[in-house]
Amino acid sequence: MTDGPGRSRPVPGDPSPPATGPSASLRSTIEKAAESERTLTRQGRRTRNQLIVGARKVFEEKGYHHTRIADITAAADTAIGSFYTYFESKEEIFRILLIELENEVYEEPTRLPRDAAPQERLRETNRLYFQSFRRNAALWAVIEEAAMNNDEAREVLSGRHHQSRARTEAALRAWQQADLIPADIDVAFFATALGAMTERCAFLWFVLGEPIDFDEAVDRITEIWVHALRLGPRT
Repeated sequence: MTDGPGRSRPVPGDPSPPATGPSASLRSTIEKAAESERTLTRQGRRTRNQLIVGARKVFEEKGYHHTRIADITAAADTAIGSFYTYFESKEEIFRILLIELENEVYEEPTRLPRDAAPQERLRETNRLYFQSFRRNAALWAVIEEAAMNNDEAREVLSGRHHQSRARTEAALRAWQQADLIPADIDVAFFATALGAMTERCAFLWFVLGEPIDFDEAVDRITEIWVHALRLGPRT
């Protein structure tokens, strides 16, 4: 379930990549990050990684709006000038953090065989997503704050949601072709609604601290997906 940066929430099955790519700014960040991995020296990569780690620490402590580049370089124990060797702005390093957060979900090892039933794959997808969301709750709080107060951050988050919807739509269409969900389901609407429900529930439980048993959360959300989609072989 991993194939590089720029992806969003994983979806059930093995869908094709979305027809539309990430936004221009997000795509530029992805390409620049890949170029850095190829061209930077070992020391350069170390300094760049220190800045990314420092940025995350400061964002989580101060929030997006109140974080300054000077705060990031202080946390990374580097000179302010070093920041601009690797990043153009606070917005760019924030995009890097978002990309890394998304990639983390795809790097989680699945416990299921590839021939597992669709319902099992869906539950595993939700488990991995909630597991990552819970582990990164502090950063998700920053992402929420950033999207409410900054046009650039909002554009990045919007691009992420667009990618997520596109992937989910691809998965649902594959299920329609396999006769696992009804042909009359509006895949665009269901991808948006079910994805938004899942993400918002994760935010309520793991960021705002609404009490919920983890396994119960996974089971209940999966049940909602299964019933809403009427997932299963057609009779």
